[in-house]
Amino acid sequence: MSLVDLSIVIPTYTITQELEEVAVSCILSLAGDMAIHEIIVTEDGGFFSPQLMELADVYIYNKGNRGFTLNVNQGWRAATGDFVAIVNSDITLREGELSSLCIPGKVTSPVTINESQPRLAGHFFVVPKEVKEERGMLMEEMRLYCSDSEYDARVADIFQSVPEVKIFHHTQATTKSMEGDKIEKAHARDEEIYHKLVKEGKASG
Repeated sequence: MSLVDLSIVIPTYTITQELEEVAVSCILSLAGDMAIHEIIVTEDGGFFSPQLMELADVYIYNKGNRGFTLNVNQGWRAATGDFVAIVNSDITLREGELSSLCIPGKVTSPVTINESQPRLAGHFFVVPKEVKEERGMLMEEMRLYCSDSEYDARVADIFQSVPEVKIFHHTQATTKSMEGDKIEKAHARDEEIYHKLVKEGKASG
């Protein structure tokens, strides 16, 4: 029996079969780890996936596109574990046990073997229930970008990297499906909002 209860929240954007397969690979790389209490998949405006629903313990389907941040927070609110892992659908677990990421009072990330990530990895981080209650979730003012950067700054004093756990990140597999000008506009919008919130003292930067 696992000594920790870990909820996995996987936000998906399944607008193509390729992205569905990426999400399936992500879940299969995690499945079987003894620390996992539940796997929650939150779909953000793509097609309904019977395959992902079958693999998940909880499958939340949003017909309309709400954006990454709202999608993450919806799954986070539904999670019942003592720890919650926010895991992008474009990662695969390569090495280590997820229980190593479950450290009371600490927000943790594994090592991303194909990227340099000295602090919190927005594509995979673990938060204890008590930290979520004290410091909250992602700021929903930022729809697609920067909310994970803000959270990184907010929990920097209690962050810990866990080198025993290694992942591979298929970088921006979901956002590549968007047109270049839309990506640039979305990033610029969220970055502007982020800096405004920091300046007003409403966000960490």
